[in-house]
Amino acid sequence: MTDREPGPQIDPATIDFERGYREGTLVEGVVMDRMPWDTGLPQPLLVKYEAAGRISGDVLDVGCGPGDNAVFLAERGYRVTGLDGAPTAIEMARARAAERGVRVEFAVGDATELAGYDGRFDTVVSSMLLHCLDPRQRRTNVEALHRVLRPGGRLIQFCFPEDSVARLYSPYPIAESELRELFSTPEWNLVALRLDRVTAISPPPEVLDTFRANGFEPELDPTGAMLLPTWELEALRN
Repeated sequence: MTDREPGPQIDPATIDFERGYREGTLVEGVVMDRMPWDTGLPQPLLVKYEAAGRISGDVLDVGCGPGDNAVFLAERGYRVTGLDGAPTAIEMARARAAERGVRVEFAVGDATELAGYDGRFDTVVSSMLLHCLDPRQRRTNVEALHRVLRPGGRLIQFCFPEDSVARLYSPYPIAESELRELFSTPEWNLVALRLDRVTAISPPPEVLDTFRANGFEPELDPTGAMLLPTWELEALRN
């Protein structure tokens, strides 16, 4: 990594997640066979939370994408609802749940509203969603999450941090100060906020070339998947 300013950045106004799922295009000129977060497996960070007993009861996976986290949790015996704004993602998630023989309630939904789910969940999982929302949308999302959680319910959230290269792959990376402000209110008890890594698919060569041209050499795991920095946030609903 260098001190150079990143070159071309993601223009949030041009991102269409439904088109991305249907056509493989999130950024003009780059076609992918699947979305960057579609690893076909649950996020390892989430697996650790489940193994540690930090998930319970009725679970909402908001921004569930193709459903791998939701399917994993359903296989572990939780009652799971998965919501995403992209209809094609929900179709994919339903197919994956059917293939694995588990029951998940999947539906198209707006993460800033979550209408019809008030007080329904003991745990909410939000993986790689918050950095797709602008600052105003983030506030309404956090308000909606509080509304759908039962008192004492737990939020587990992963999102990209604001740093010198994050806008190469994230629409709205988030500063630590903003997260602390959002969750340091009477409505929430912020349990933990720390940096870790999430797994994403190996990028197409042209994307990797752009990263390198802007001084960013992504870390890869032994399978070739990217390991990207993430905020790992845990909060309880008061």
